[in-house]
Amino acid sequence: MTAPVAPPMAAAPGPLDHVRNLPSLTGLRWATALLIFGHHLMAVNYFGGNAGVAWGVLFEAGKTGVTLFFILSGFVLAWGYRPQQTVRSFWWHRVARIYPLHVVGVVLALIAAATLVPEIRTDGAAPLVANVFLVNGWVPDWWQAGNPASWSLVCEAFFYLSFPFLIRPLVRASNRILTVVAVTSLVLVALAPQIAAFAPGVLSSASTPLLRLPEFVIGMTLAVMMKRGEWMPLRLRIALPLAVAGYALSEAPLVPGTDIHPGLAATVGFYALLVASLANADARGRSTFLARPLWQELGRVSFAFYLVHLLVIASVSSGWPDGHPELPWRQAVPLALAAFGIALAIAWVMHKLVEIPAQRWLLRNAGVVRRRRRSTSARG
Repeated sequence: MTAPVAPPMAAAPGPLDHVRNLPSLTGLRWATALLIFGHHLMAVNYFGGNAGVAWGVLFEAGKTGVTLFFILSGFVLAWGYRPQQTVRSFWWHRVARIYPLHVVGVVLALIAAATLVPEIRTDGAAPLVANVFLVNGWVPDWWQAGNPASWSLVCEAFFYLSFPFLIRPLVRASNRILTVVAVTSLVLVALAPQIAAFAPGVLSSASTPLLRLPEFVIGMTLAVMMKRGEWMPLRLRIALPLAVAGYALSEAPLVPGTDIHPGLAATVGFYALLVASLANADARGRSTFLARPLWQELGRVSFAFYLVHLLVIASVSSGWPDGHPELPWRQAVPLALAAFGIALAIAWVMHKLVEIPAQRWLLRNAGVVRRRRRSTSARG
């Protein structure tokens, strides 16, 4: 089994250390959130009959939106890496970024579980507490405890913890070593289900953070290579069709007689090339439609939208037997649009009233604490 390897690239015109803003990647976050939203409409069976079959064909692979989120996260963090930033400062910035909304998401999930969606109720205090502290994904039976969508935050929390220790050797590595890291990451993606099957402990290739780490690492690796100017990504007109092919290949069969999934490795590889291509377009002054103001605003709301969308989808459909409407498309479309509108409205409120002010408050007060410590140290 061989992992997909990107075709040779043209020589890059120079380093991109001076470029900070990559707006197309913010817009891509919203496109990714829409894929996941479509997948969960399928999972809850909003559409029935032939419409349900068609929706399944389109959005069965929508779950790979989380894969794209992981790649994006690694790429963006590596792109914005500042060697002078302390590990403590990096971790605190990540806590300020995700934790306030996570807590709100857990509270909303508990309300939904106690009212409209009892099937997501968490049994026992231990898995709920584990979810609050973003460690429940390490126990496969608890992976959707608390807010079911927040399992991916457990992975992200592990990635953030690991990032300072991964980025330093990567920025010092040669381009040849970085290429080896990227290819190895793809191989590990393909092998993850097999590793989970043979591991002595209980692991899940879908939700165990360690087995999702290669997706984050390949994003980091391509960002480092690109910033140096030693590698030029594919043009967007090539990378985009490859990403669409990668989306389809995520549903490709396993290697016969094994749990090895080369199709998923292709998905990760082609998604990573798309992320790098979009970043390159921004860096070279050729921003895409994803950089337009509306997509930027939606991209900024995408995190909150992701945390609440499944709760809304399940709540809106809770009046049907087992919460599965299975409606003809003429009735399913308005219902889906209603769920979308409600989720977006809640997400916008959370973004404006919780995410932004809480992040500012946490970062501002962290600065006050640091200044007080420096002052105390100076006084002896």
